[in-house]
Amino acid sequence: MKNKYMLIILMSIVSGAFIGIVLKDNEVNNNEYISKIKLLRKETKVMNKDIKNLEKEKDNVEDELNELKNKFADEKSVKEIGNLKKYLTYTDIKDKGIAIKIDAISADVGNIANLIDYNKILINLVNEIKINGGEFISINDQRLNQYSEIVLAGSHININSVPIVQPYEIKVIGNLEKLNKYIEKDSDYIKSIKSSYPIKVDFKVDENILMKKMNVPNKLEYIKGD
Repeated sequence: MKNKYMLIILMSIVSGAFIGIVLKDNEVNNNEYISKIKLLRKETKVMNKDIKNLEKEKDNVEDELNELKNKFADEKSVKEIGNLKKYLTYTDIKDKGIAIKIDAISADVGNIANLIDYNKILINLVNEIKINGGEFISINDQRLNQYSEIVLAGSHININSVPIVQPYEIKVIGNLEKLNKYIEKDSDYIKSIKSSYPIKVDFKVDENILMKKMNVPNKLEYIKGD
């Protein structure tokens, strides 16, 4: 009987210890869980504060931009600035226009760079295009402005210090009505170079002309040779 009581007491002690361990673990887990919740709440609070600060900065920037727009530019001025950027070659241009290709009349003729340069054919043709509605012009993808040089460099022609070779493709964006008339009437100058030199000149309307911007500014009026 005595042994029976001792066994009950021993079992009670073991059960109590086990329950204590479980309760302690639960307490640790609860404390850890509460700590994580507090940390998440703190991070959320900081994040919300940052978001509010960013929204405030955004509103301030928008207010400054609107103030500048109202102060320095109306709709007409914005449009004029955009056009000026195009003329200064600060922006890409994509529009309808015409393409003119100049090449040797046959492979037997060979390199026509010297002939083109000596007779200022590209220079004269570009200036004539300007008179007939051309606003933006490139030759072999080199945009032209008043600083653009068209000169012979050895056996090839340089434009904007970049060597180009035949065929020479002149792309033009501008007054499409005037440019179409220019193509249709076939200018006296083009007729003269076609009859005087072993070269051919082809025209076509291009629905999708893209001219890349350049780093060299200034509006093209008339290009002068050396």
